Amino acid sequence: MSIKEKLIEGLELKYIGKAFAGFNEENPVVEFLGYDCIGFINIWVKYNGKQVFTSIFDVAIL
Repeated sequence: MSIKEKLIEGLELKYIGKAFAGFNEENPVVEFLGYDCIGFINIWVKYNGKQVFTSIFDVAIL
């Protein structure tokens, strides 16, 4: 089963991508919010209360 088949809204994931503004490597947990309307590669996650647009390749299931 691929990661695409396991992602559901609210699922906690580990962010493994390039650091972004406000990202703390000691707290890499993000919450899956949903897919971008274009396809299944770009996703929205929540990190410290903020929505972040990233790639499905930048996250891993805990």
